[in-house]
Amino acid sequence: MSRSLRTFAALGAALVTLSAPALAGAQSPQVPDFTQYGFPQVVAQTTLAAGAAGSLSYGGLSVQIPAGAFSDPVQFELLEGPTTNFQKAAPAGQTVVADFAFKVVDQTTGALLGTFQKPVMLTLKSSDVTAQSAYDNVSTLGALTANPVPATISSTTLTHPIAAAMVGWAVTTPTSALPAPPAVPDFTQHGFPNVVARTTLGAGAAGSLSYGGMSVEIPAGAFSSPVQFELLEGPTANFQKAAPAGQTVVADFAFKVVDQTTGALVGAFQKPVLFTLKSSAVSPKSVYYNVTPAGTLAVNPVAATISGETLTHPIPVAMVGWAITAPAASVPGATSPTTGIPVLPFAAAGLALIVGGSLLLRRARA
Repeated sequence: MSRSLRTFAALGAALVTLSAPALAGAQSPQVPDFTQYGFPQVVAQTTLAAGAAGSLSYGGLSVQIPAGAFSDPVQFELLEGPTTNFQKAAPAGQTVVADFAFKVVDQTTGALLGTFQKPVMLTLKSSDVTAQSAYDNVSTLGALTANPVPATISSTTLTHPIAAAMVGWAVTTPTSALPAPPAVPDFTQHGFPNVVARTTLGAGAAGSLSYGGMSVEIPAGAFSSPVQFELLEGPTANFQKAAPAGQTVVADFAFKVVDQTTGALVGAFQKPVLFTLKSSAVSPKSVYYNVTPAGTLAVNPVAATISGETLTHPIPVAMVGWAITAPAASVPGATSPTTGIPVLPFAAAGLALIVGGSLLLRRARA
């Protein structure tokens, strides 16, 4: 081989070597971690054995994972971000009503997985879904583009198969087609006039507030705007007449949350807050009620967790107030199911007055 041919061959080999990583990169693009691209909240997760089927859900979102979707064991996370992250990229006249992304980690290699061996099925059930809703891909830059395969929409249910985790997704609906949001009640005007604790939070910040035996833990990400969060309380007598016979209202509370940017009352939270009540009046027979603005009591569909004298419950909205009851016979020192007034202190005071009066009379006679 001539010197010129050897030189040309060497240059060719060098070019192939240098271009190989670029070609490999083109064939295997980096899988994005969407917790870093507008979807910071892990709202549901599941761990699957190699080849196993599974499911996960959060709110109106659910994901069905078929057997054989992954040949290695994986951790599959459902992510969500504030819809405000993507509203500015939505077409004019469209409102982002839901957003989500996936983060799938191969438990054997630790690598993020960008493609699935079988598609998973995404379902969104929401009153904000209409026949005019659009299903968009969301890039790592936050841009929205119509998915080339339209979603299937039946009434208020949207479904779509998903075979990769290289983009996120957003569902938009024409603003004109959305149902009018319910007015958020100001519960200081509906039986809870007393502001017993308040805190002001920056956008996305965590916080807490407490009063007596009540406390509220507010997680980071519950509010995308700065808010003032107030814990309200009313006289239990306001709700005793609505309580079932034989039940005594032992605590009541409500929230008033004001968006500091708009001045509007906030009715729904992006993450639930955790309410805790510690009281000797709490028992395993206590009942946790919603209180409507009209003052009626309805059993909360999700029972509170009660351990000893402590009751806890996650709360994602401020559209109702709450009342906690206990059987009248179990309320310490209660005189009747309607008052709940402790009788022992009054009896002791009366006895002291009688004894004192007797002593004074004896001295006067002496």
